[in-house]
This record gives sequence, structure tokens and C-alpha cells, in this order.
Amino acid sequence: MSPHFRGRRAVVATSAIGLALAATLAGCAKTDANSGGGGGGGGATTLKVWAQEGQEGEVKAAKDEVAAFNAANTDIKAELTLIPQATYGQTLTSTAADALPDVFEFDGETAAALVYAGKLAPLDGVVSDAVVSGELSSVQAQGKVGGKNYSVSQYDSGLGLYGNKAMLTEAGVTDIPTTIEDAWTVDEFEAAVTKLAAKSKSGKGLDIKEQYSGTWPGYAFTPVVNSVGQPLVKNGKATGALNDPKVAAALTRFASWRKLVDPNADDKAFTDKRVGLAWVGHWTYPANKAALGDDLVVMPLPDFGNGTKSGQGSHSWGIGAKSANAKAAATFLEFIMADKWVSQITEANGAVPGTTAALAASKLYGAGGDLELYGQQLSKTCGSADPTPACVTVPRTISAGWPVINQKFSDAFWAIYGGADAQSELDKAAKAIDQDAADNNNYQ
Repeated sequence: MSPHFRGRRAVVATSAIGLALAATLAGCAKTDANSGGGGGGGGATTLKVWAQEGQEGEVKAAKDEVAAFNAANTDIKAELTLIPQATYGQTLTSTAADALPDVFEFDGETAAALVYAGKLAPLDGVVSDAVVSGELSSVQAQGKVGGKNYSVSQYDSGLGLYGNKAMLTEAGVTDIPTTIEDAWTVDEFEAAVTKLAAKSKSGKGLDIKEQYSGTWPGYAFTPVVNSVGQPLVKNGKATGALNDPKVAAALTRFASWRKLVDPNADDKAFTDKRVGLAWVGHWTYPANKAALGDDLVVMPLPDFGNGTKSGQGSHSWGIGAKSANAKAAATFLEFIMADKWVSQITEANGAVPGTTAALAASKLYGAGGDLELYGQQLSKTCGSADPTPACVTVPRTISAGWPVINQKFSDAFWAIYGGADAQSELDKAAKAIDQDAADNNNYQ
């Protein structure tokens, strides 16, 4: 799976390695309370920075940013610690608030949980309003918890359909939508997949990255729920939203397509041209483009009645709630949010640039680019409001209970996809989500 699709790691299993690393880092990450005003004793402020050690391009970009920041600021010295990707989430979870660094990277979808745990400081009045307003509207929406902003993000993400134009044409599918307004209806989508499957030697027409498994549905298939007009949770309750009969009907129909879906164990169903449609995100573009060339077409997800919907959200940056160096930390965040650095890291990892200026300048995501659709979708974020036909991308539920919401919905989805009764599974999931909230005083 994509190294920059962060959502799949919202819940990271506890491991001895992760806990040991957290303990080690905790011992060296405490902030000197005397350094907040520009350095104790007149020296430079030492700014502790944690980032994920992900793919090579992201690591290089992080190191370059820190080096450039230090060269540009004589009164602040940023010290970067890279933590292995596999244990990063658990490290943040298991490290006490007062042992966290001044600045750290985190999965944007976990912001509410970090705020609830007292680990993130609000950025309002700390980070420049100009920096925040320069972000994509989707990025701004993801960073808000309880009406306050807690993060900035250099990049975002998105979902859509990739199509093989040659295969679609051969199958008799000539109406290929490439804009939000022209998204296929469910009937049109089903007809296209059925026609493709009829032409395929394997009898399959669609790839949904079934092999990703786990909590992939929390990102990939929540748009089905949103496209019938429901969030996973409404007014703090999953009951009445997630288990709405319209949601059950939509997921039942989705499950009926399983016979037309390539299991994709080798992750090559689309690139090897076994299927003509793939339901996935922006990160598969390089491989898809290399395999299909000019036959590659990018389309919105199908409309289940409330307009096409898509996912959003990726890694973010915030300031530790116990940091004594908030001003210096804000200076660092403002520095890395410059379009130069946003462009560098997104060129390295292929993600959607997180600022409007960097997006507009992108050859891939800007006007006329192959992935222009992703930027257009993100400009129509639903934010924290219930999904309507007018908006497209929906943040993963902004709640400290998101890990439970994600897991329970994903479990329900896979059960339904495997043939279980949709209404029963959704009722069970909604009940479990609401019980978790009640057990935790609704995370107040």
C-alpha cells in the first residue's frame, strides 16, 4: 500500500520495539522550560522535532527542510529525530505528553485523539493566519478539533477511479466521466464493470485493492456511506447514521459486485490489464501511468444518490501541548509550509500538494494535469458538516473515538462484502461505536 496513505495506520498494534523506542525517546525529548524565549542563557533555542522515517524521498525532504531552517535561523536549532514508520503511531500513543517533542508529525485522522490525550497545542494565534489560509480547504477542515486548529499539513490525499480507456471502449463503454458533475450513477458504474467483466478472460472487471484488508474500508469505502447522504457518526451517534437502511442497501449492492472484483493478490490487476477499472487513490498513479500511458483515465467515484464522494486527509504537523518553545515551533511550521517545501515533498511522494499555490503550480495536480480531478475534489470538502450533494471529500470522523469507529466500520464492511446481512452488521457496528463513546463520557 502507498507509503503516504496514512489512514491505514490509525491503530498500530503495540510492540515491544515500539514501546522500547518510545521509552528511549521520552528520556531525551523533554523540553527545557528555560529555552522558550529564544534560548536559556542567551543561546539558541533547541527545537526537538519528530518525523516518520518513511519512504526515501520523504526522509530526504525532511532532512533538507531542517537543514535549510537551521541555516536561516541563527537563534533556533531544530534537531530532527526520525522514527521508524512501523512503530511511529504507537510511539506517539505511548509517550507521555510532557515527553513529546516541541514539533511532531502525525496521522491527521488522529488529531482529535491526540487533543483528547492532551498532546497537541492549538495553533490559533500561534501559527500565522496567512499560512493556515493558504492551505487547501480540506487540509484546514482536517486540522480543526472543537472549533480550534491543531495542525498544518504539507499534503492531502484522494480517491477516484482509474480506467483503461482502451478496455472500456472495447467493452462498449463510451461514456467515460472525467468531472465531478458527470460522475457515473451506481447503475452506470455497475453496467460498466459488468461489460468489462464479460470481455475479461477471468470474468473480472474491477479492482478495489481487496488485498489491502484491515481498516482500508474506513478510508476507501466510507464514501459509499457519504454518497447516500450519511456520515459514519452524526451528532455523536452512529445509530441512525451508519446503520441507516439506505447505507445497508448501498453496501449490499457493493457486495454484489464481489464476483466481478479481481482479488488482486499480486497488486497487478489493473496494471496487467486483467481489469479495466480500479477503485483506489492517487498513490497508484505512477505505476498505472507507466503501464497504460495515454489509455489511463481518471474518474470520480460513482454517485449513490447524494453526489460523488471521496476520502481526504494525510499526515500533519503540530506543536506538543507541553512545549515551552511554542513560538520557535510555530516558526518551524511556517517555514516547512512554504510552497517550495510543499512542492519538494509532494514531488517526492506523489501526494496532493497541501497549499493552493503549490497545487496550482503542480504539473500533475494543477490545471490540465492528469490528476487535476483530485484537487477539484478537495476544493469541495464537506468539512465537519453532514455530506450534501454540493461537497465531495469527507474527513475521517473528527473524534477521539475514530480508531474504534474505523475498526468497527471496517469489520462490518468486510463481513457484508463476505455475504453477511448488511443491516445486522451495521446495527452491531453502530451499537459498539456508541457504547465506546458512552464508556468514555463521549470523549469530553
